[in-house]
Amino acid sequence: MSNTIKSCLVLISILSIQIIVYAIILRPLVTTWGASAFEVNMSLVGDDIAPYASSTRAISINAPASEVWKWLIQLGADRGGFFSYTFIEKALGYETGNSNKIVPEFQGMKVGRILESRDGVKGILKYRFPVVAVEPGRSFVLKEWGAFVLQAVNSNQTRLIIRTHGRELPSLVGRIGLFIGTPLHYIMERRMMMGIKARVEGGAGTRLSSTLDVLWFLGIVLSPMGIAAMVFIGRGVQRVLLPATYGIVWLWVFFVFPPQPIYGLILLVVIAGTGVWLHFRKKTIRFC
Repeated sequence: MSNTIKSCLVLISILSIQIIVYAIILRPLVTTWGASAFEVNMSLVGDDIAPYASSTRAISINAPASEVWKWLIQLGADRGGFFSYTFIEKALGYETGNSNKIVPEFQGMKVGRILESRDGVKGILKYRFPVVAVEPGRSFVLKEWGAFVLQAVNSNQTRLIIRTHGRELPSLVGRIGLFIGTPLHYIMERRMMMGIKARVEGGAGTRLSSTLDVLWFLGIVLSPMGIAAMVFIGRGVQRVLLPATYGIVWLWVFFVFPPQPIYGLILLVVIAGTGVWLHFRKKTIRFC
């Protein structure tokens, strides 16, 4: 068996291990990020229009619910944006932006309104989220997405809860698509919730650094490339154990650790350093 085929088999094995670890350990964390057991199990507006809840996520915001609502109600590509990773949205072809102020004309949300992509031609996927329920100052429900609910903890703290609605998926392709789509939706929704929190607590005019987001993303994307290269560079048990270990660490950096560049970049530097060490070790062994 050639070295290339062996390396490909090792990569497949590492990927399989990652899928198993994600499915058993991380997926429950991804679908309940920030939410308490009570919040996950509590009844929320809109539960009756979906067969099940695919996720319930929450975040604490240090501000009254009335202040949080002013930012939350601006959600939409043609309004205040989605407060997530703008550079990813633009890379996918969507025309969107994130507002850093409260806009008076965006302070209304009526049943029947459609939140949709501003560019259905360039965008990879065209989305349409009809507003099916609104309780001003408290909640609204988007069909095909889920419920957005504010729960007052006290006069100066609010819980933002987002419950994503599940769909019936009779086909295997649909189930695979959901398995792949869930972590991608989680990454964007987590950033959206953190973006809303930062703007509410920071006030109008708060600008979040897109540079830090890009650096985090680069660390996340380049680290797996380094892990794959390590498989082809390494010899013996090293080509399996080291990449497999780094692969599992990468899962935690991606899904569990805060989306800050320091974690991804540190992992990238360690992986690069290990790759260089394996390369020179391999040459030394050949020379000897």
